[in-house]
Amino acid sequence: MKDQTSGTVNKKHYGNNNDKSGNKMKLVSSICDFIRLNPDADLSLDALEDRFKISRYQIQKTFKEIMGITPKKYVEECRIVLLKNNLKMGMPVPKAVYMTGQNSQSWLSTSTSSKLGMGTREYRNGGKGITIKYMISPSNIGMLLVAETDMGICSLNVADNSEILLKSLHDEYPSAILIESSDLRGRVDAILGYLNGGNLNMPVALHGTEFQLRVWTAIRTIPYGQTRSYSDIAEDIGMPKAYRAVANACGSNPVPLIIPCHRVIRKNGAMGGYALGENKKKFLLELEKNNKDRVNSR
Repeated sequence: MKDQTSGTVNKKHYGNNNDKSGNKMKLVSSICDFIRLNPDADLSLDALEDRFKISRYQIQKTFKEIMGITPKKYVEECRIVLLKNNLKMGMPVPKAVYMTGQNSQSWLSTSTSSKLGMGTREYRNGGKGITIKYMISPSNIGMLLVAETDMGICSLNVADNSEILLKSLHDEYPSAILIESSDLRGRVDAILGYLNGGNLNMPVALHGTEFQLRVWTAIRTIPYGQTRSYSDIAEDIGMPKAYRAVANACGSNPVPLIIPCHRVIRKNGAMGGYALGENKKKFLLELEKNNKDRVNSR
């Protein structure tokens, strides 16, 4: 039975709480899988305790140790992703919220609306009513697409050909008005200038979870030609154990180069992943290394 004072449990029922690291990872992985697959379920600590036969205290402690965030925070992140998917499919807002396991739309106004990067109606309608201008240009790392709303750049992508780039933009904003426009010439030229050894700083209009936005903001403070580890970024945002979640946020970065997640590497100096490909990450780091003194002296 649970001890409500100490948070401990009978070990005969729940097993040995002094798991080795591998067992802790396995437990947290199982919990994460369950949360991702059942975001609309009861995911309170009591419910997780009943399902996994581990005390709520141990679940909370182990989850924070491995993930760097609480189970509650992870649940919210998963529910925001589900909400965004529901809205993009055209689901009415009340139903979209209900399907995430929330019973009230007040959850939107108190904790989520700012994380969508646009109004819920616009996001629900796949960007319907929003005009997105885009421009595609060849670059020294592949075909480059830059897309922009009235609020700033919303997408930057690199691929082997224009068809892949347009499909990716349409998938993200299936109902938006997409207009190829030379108005973005200045933006594209600035990025091409960066890819030839210049600096880069321009406004962006992003949607993401609260955690992702915090990570992306921290990454933008990394100086040209320098690197930080995933652990460093986790420290910067006040969540020192969340380095795995930081790596995931880097992988979701919609505007690489502008948010320079290529400057985030593993603590041991290894490259780590990169949405545009490891070869491009190596290219960008070498580019900045070779031009650091010149760029930073300006």
